[in-house]
Amino acid sequence: GLPLQPGYYEVWLIDPNTMEMTAIGQLGDGNDVLLPLSSTTDLRKYRLVDISAEQYDNDQAHSGKSMLRGQLTT
Repeated sequence: GLPLQPGYYEVWLIDPNTMEMTAIGQLGDGNDVLLPLSSTTDLRKYRLVDISAEQYDNDQAHSGKSMLRGQLTT
């Protein structure tokens, strides 16, 4: 349901206490995507998930254009 746009969508995990972000992968064209996490990723720390609109500009930082954001639940 995300709008079509040039570029791609990146999935991030965010620590809400520090706003530290880590990218975990890109959304594809399908309805489902599997994004494996490192065994050292602490989901008690990174409790937010964010999907950002990104451009192909070789800038690996978050674009600042969050399309969706929500809290992870267990």
